[in-house]
Amino acid sequence: MRKHAGLTQKQVAELTGLSQSLIARIEKGDINTRLSTAQKILDVLREVPKKTKVLELRDIMHSPVIYCKSSDLVRVAVRLMEESGISQLPVMEDEKSVGSIVDTDLVMLLAKKGKRISTRKVKSVMSKPFPPVPVDSPMDRVVPLLSKNPAVLVTREGHIAGIVTKADVLKLTL
Repeated sequence: MRKHAGLTQKQVAELTGLSQSLIARIEKGDINTRLSTAQKILDVLREVPKKTKVLELRDIMHSPVIYCKSSDLVRVAVRLMEESGISQLPVMEDEKSVGSIVDTDLVMLLAKKGKRISTRKVKSVMSKPFPPVPVDSPMDRVVPLLSKNPAVLVTREGHIAGIVTKADVLKLTL
């Protein structure tokens, strides 16, 4: 019920006034809890979905999207990722996604090719574009996409409105 309500053990603990370790032990089945404690937890879990706004992509997406062009040099894209504190970039041309560049792919290329990649154009090292998803897509549609891609591009009326990365979704579990 806790997971279905989209709550962490810590959040349930805060809402019930119990400790997070007690919630964890109850979930593991390590202890038999008092009926009053169980009722307190159930009351919170039943009430939260009524109050909780459904999390939407627009709530976690980053906008505007930081991107590079296919004609940029790899070193320009790497500098942009470093300055922005991100590990991937969509590659855009005329407001259309044409590819992507990801730090782990660059590290693998660097191991194979050496420093020569920094002066290459992004188009020679880019990967397939991040998948587009409409802004009103449910999170349960996005998570499977992120298991196979570092990011998704959020679209609104056919235009790119934002980006959601694996790290953005992982932050939701904290």
